[in-house]
This record gives sequence, C-alpha cells and structure tokens, in this order.
Amino acid sequence: MPELTLQRIPFTIEADNQLRMLKARTGITPNILCRIGFCLSLEERGVPASIKGNTKFGREINRYTLLGKHDQVYTAMLVTRLLRDSIPTEEIDTMFLAHINRGIQILSTRIKSIISMSHLANN
Repeated sequence: MPELTLQRIPFTIEADNQLRMLKARTGITPNILCRIGFCLSLEERGVPASIKGNTKFGREINRYTLLGKHDQVYTAMLVTRLLRDSIPTEEIDTMFLAHINRGIQILSTRIKSIISMSHLANN
C-alpha cells in the first residue's frame, strides 16, 4: 500500500485562520478538527483542488500529532478514495494536503458552535 511521506503537514494561511476560528468556536484541538474535516472531504463529491506551488503557508503540524495511532487508517481511507477517483497513488501526499485543507473549509462553513458538531454526527 502506498504511504504518506509527509512528516510535517503544512496548512494554507486561510486554513490556519479557519482552524483558529474553529478552535475558538468549539474548544476542539486543531488535530481533531483536521481529522473530522479530512473525513468530511473524503465524503464530498469531486476531487479537491491541489494546493498551488505559490501558496503561502501558516502553521505546520507533525504528522503523528495530526493522525496519531490511526495513521494507517487515514492513509487507507485516502488510498481507497484515490482509487475511486482514478488518481495515481503516487499523488498521495498532494491529495492528502488537498483533502485536509478542503475539510477545514467544509468545517468552517458548517460549524458555528460546539452544538453544531452534533449535526455532523446525525448526517
């Protein structure tokens, strides 16, 4: 199975700002928010836009902090999605970043408070 080679996960400045806002709204740590957003992005239709080479980045999070002991589970979910979308598995790092950043964007539009999080579970 293809593996992620990224050890530090960069976030666009926009995604970093959205993470700060989401943490303030919910009290949930950025790594957990990213995990939820990643899953939401995998569930969305369409392929997320790749991050352009001239994009400015904000914070970086260590991969183990981001994915924890479930690293292989998240990787397997991504590989499944890549195969479904007919994207070469060599694009795993690029698509991981694209899904993480799209997931944060999805969360920022859906979550207005900690109570909004319960609506995600009902869908």
